[in-house]
Amino acid sequence: MTRDGVSGALFGAAAVLLAAGVLGGSWPTGWAAAVCALVCAALGVTVLAARRGRRTAPEARDAAPLPSSGTNDTDTRAPRTGPDKTDAEPRTAASGRASIVAAAVVWTLALIAAGVWVDDDGDIEATGKAPAKPAPTASLDPRPAVAWSIPGVGQNHDRSVGFWGLGSTVAQGRIDGLFAYDGTDGKVRWGVPAPTREALCAMTPDVEEGVGLIAYGRHDKPCATLLAVRVSDGKVLWKRNIGGEGLVEDTLAVGGTTALSAEEGVVRARSTESGEQRWQRAVPKDCETLAVDADATRTLLAEQCGKGARLLALDTRTGAQRWTRDLPVESDATAAVVSVSPVVLAVDEADKRGTHAFLVFDDKGAPTVTVPLSGPEGILSAPEGVAADYFLRPVVRDGLLVTLAQRESMTPAYAVAYSLKDGRKAWSYHAENQTMALAAEPDGRIAVLENYGSGRITLLDLATGKVSGRVEPDTGRTVGISIYPELVPVPGGHVVLNQILMQAEPAAYALR
Repeated sequence: MTRDGVSGALFGAAAVLLAAGVLGGSWPTGWAAAVCALVCAALGVTVLAARRGRRTAPEARDAAPLPSSGTNDTDTRAPRTGPDKTDAEPRTAASGRASIVAAAVVWTLALIAAGVWVDDDGDIEATGKAPAKPAPTASLDPRPAVAWSIPGVGQNHDRSVGFWGLGSTVAQGRIDGLFAYDGTDGKVRWGVPAPTREALCAMTPDVEEGVGLIAYGRHDKPCATLLAVRVSDGKVLWKRNIGGEGLVEDTLAVGGTTALSAEEGVVRARSTESGEQRWQRAVPKDCETLAVDADATRTLLAEQCGKGARLLALDTRTGAQRWTRDLPVESDATAAVVSVSPVVLAVDEADKRGTHAFLVFDDKGAPTVTVPLSGPEGILSAPEGVAADYFLRPVVRDGLLVTLAQRESMTPAYAVAYSLKDGRKAWSYHAENQTMALAAEPDGRIAVLENYGSGRITLLDLATGKVSGRVEPDTGRTVGISIYPELVPVPGGHVVLNQILMQAEPAAYALR
């Protein structure tokens, strides 16, 4: 290549690299930079060869002998004083041919570099064009990211007790107490720390009239200290010490302004404002309480009596019995109230051929629908103590029961909805990843937390199960999801609560 060709090629390569850096926001690197430089060099040498070719043609014509004007062979023109153009022609032609050869060599190198670049870049298709990017999906934030996180507390395998969704605030029951996080920035709005050498051991599944219940207990001692907490500011309204064996496991509830607790031999109702007892119901001899939940008017109480079991509906304000229904149980069983209104109960019997199902009842206690925990849609997730493997509290809304299911793998990868009218499957959503938690969105959709990166949230239409949006953080800082997380919608995003810490995951973090 000539000196002019080299200079032109280098100048062109520098120009294209500078343009790429300015326009693209970043400098080409690796094979991309090599291809840019070689293409520019090839273009420069090609232009040079063309110029040489145009210059060679007129010079050759000028160097040709002039035709004779007569018979006189004597040349009467003035003698040439400059260089002989017959000598310039070979030099000019040779220079043009050299430029053409150089251009061919550089183009060949550019094509080879481009081939390597294509092979190394999996995002470039055989056509040489970048593949079309998928259309962005709707989310609660145009730039989803991990907004904040709260460090884990305690040791590996420590378990949180529960949580409350409080609008823009999320309260988490941790081993060291009850703490409420601001959904916007993660700051602790208020806290009720556990006393020295005591741990949080129980809390109500939700709050009513702005009040929830929590309980503490010492190591190897009953869960026996009951507190009512006002969730607007974390104020403890009252405290009661329960005697005997303390609370029956997972049997705290609040309905309206009534606090309910299943204690040794009795179910007791207190005022959420003052803690004064309103009524009590003695547990019959040879019976034990399996589950309690309530709303402002109805309290559901599941009891095991011998090898049988029954479900009772009581008036929340007075304790008066409204109806009772024997359950299809002939052996020891566990039970959980999934919904108070409509009445949905999850039951798992010790007998392998017994009842393992969601049971639905009408307002008078008549059974209407049975949805087996294992069937054509796989193994369904149910509340803890009832589920065989993965547990969660299913969502009951607008005549549907929505839960997670596992089929081909040992972990859930589906969300499935059943009609509470006839028990038939309404729809099923197959996720690309493990499904880990469900939540009801304020707008009526169902949010599914998938185990992907820091957590992918898929939003489903409740009526059809169709995907209507996704929230997928685009951030280099990935936080860990534990094995049993909870998902809580907050204005502008979601909060993920890690209820069991396995490998130093955060206690909570926000996706927005």
